[in-house]
Amino acid sequence: MMGVSDTDWDYVLVGGGLSATVLASSLIRFDASLKILVVEAGPNANDATDIVYANSTNLVGGAYDWKDKTVPQAHLGGRSVDVPAGRALGGGTVINMCGWIRGDKADYDLWGEVVGDKRWSYAGLLPYMRQTETLHSTAIDAEQRGATGHMHIQTVSGTKRAFPLRASVLKSWEEVGVSALPNFDANAGCALGVAELHENRSSGRREISSAVYPLDGVTVVTDTMVAMILVDNEGRPRARGIQLEDGTQVQAKEVIVTAGAVRMPQILMLSGIGPAAQLRKHGIAVSLDSPDVGKNLCDHTLLATAWKLKDPSAGHALGSNNPLFQQEQFAWGQPIDFVVTTGAQDKAGLAKAIEADEGVAPDPATHPLLKQERAFNEHLIIYAGAPDGSAIGLFHVNLLPTARGTVTLASADVRDTPLIDPNFLGTEVDKFIARDGIRQQIRIAGSTDTVLGRDILSGEMGAPGFDGVFTPESTDDFIDGRIAAGLGSCYHSMGTAAMGKVVDPDLRVKGVDSLRVVDASVLPVSITGHLQVAVYALALQAADIIHRDIREHKQ
Repeated sequence: MMGVSDTDWDYVLVGGGLSATVLASSLIRFDASLKILVVEAGPNANDATDIVYANSTNLVGGAYDWKDKTVPQAHLGGRSVDVPAGRALGGGTVINMCGWIRGDKADYDLWGEVVGDKRWSYAGLLPYMRQTETLHSTAIDAEQRGATGHMHIQTVSGTKRAFPLRASVLKSWEEVGVSALPNFDANAGCALGVAELHENRSSGRREISSAVYPLDGVTVVTDTMVAMILVDNEGRPRARGIQLEDGTQVQAKEVIVTAGAVRMPQILMLSGIGPAAQLRKHGIAVSLDSPDVGKNLCDHTLLATAWKLKDPSAGHALGSNNPLFQQEQFAWGQPIDFVVTTGAQDKAGLAKAIEADEGVAPDPATHPLLKQERAFNEHLIIYAGAPDGSAIGLFHVNLLPTARGTVTLASADVRDTPLIDPNFLGTEVDKFIARDGIRQQIRIAGSTDTVLGRDILSGEMGAPGFDGVFTPESTDDFIDGRIAAGLGSCYHSMGTAAMGKVVDPDLRVKGVDSLRVVDASVLPVSITGHLQVAVYALALQAADIIHRDIREHKQ
């Protein structure tokens, strides 16, 4: 590949997703003389018209999705689960649901504590979270939110989407003791409470990282697979470039892997960096025995249910004959008013589950899941539960899973999807939180405690293969069975090159010179938000770290 192979690049980025585009754009802005190459397996979708709006048809499962599946999950009855990931320039920002949700301050502070570096705490990352965004809202905490960033953020009220059930949903959460956050904003450090949905859209149009962050001066190659990183093993291992699938070799002063939590460990292992026994199993020469590569895989889980409306003709949901939903702005975002984040309802049950997993009763004063209220559950009430508008949907997301899984090689061929095992529901805590969260939703939608349950909804619709539906009288066994049969991924894979184990706080791969990882793989703890905000901040801080290294090298 002429022009690529005959250039001595300063930085080669493997993968052209969110983190790559932000990092490359930031580095070239720091120093326009840098020679930066981004290699992406998928196409450039910046101008695609079928991914723009919330009702677009080419998102998850479409042309820009890797269409990955997990291995059969032991705790889900042997089911394999879809785990979508973006396969295009811009990565997940091409196909995601555009939820702009940071997560809780406690998550980031734990990250900083685990790695012993305050740069990765909430306070350390806050400037980068603010730097990336322009929030279109009159209600803004200027110390927490940004107003000059590349990424435009819209709110439900800011787009004038006046959903008919808004007041009833808000009152229902108040009736069960969940209060509204200041400014309805979950992106200001505390996520626990009722917040408006924030989306990375501008007048409804999806904000793709590769379109929003300028790549002028960066060389971008799409539709090209990287087969491996070239590692010089004379003395201490050193990355010296990459090899493309067609055999072309590309030289670089530094290689940065930005391929996401599934394909990042695959690339490292195909390059001889990973658990030695696994590499030898596939006939790969070992450059560095790094046993934690591909471990610590974490993903949020999701269970969707549908609840019948007592009066479908009232026009409460999309699909009904309500002319309100024909207004242009209702295509500008998801049919959701609020993102609601809660802790565990049954604290004694949580402590019992922790004891079952850890073998010892936890100390409530010191255990990280008990010493403060944690953001375990995300609840979304979706005004679209049936095509004819006769139901609404409820999503429950476990934001703080304790189970950890693996990404391992299927073969030594980069085209073979790696074996993805997130170990869903692999701990008693995760089983408990899934059940506890569903009980919270039953109380909201299916009990007389709330206006939704009393006046608007007539019960849950059930699921194939199950007699009965969710009610306040549902047994733990019934709820657990429904969860095992219906639980899926929330598409938030992270952790497979955990900071402190695989990479250091400067994102350098331990034991290999001139090699870094900059993507969700490096997150050492679960972030209780939708990961893109954390990854934007990660990429911007990575750019500052690398730029500092450049300046020090020149001095």
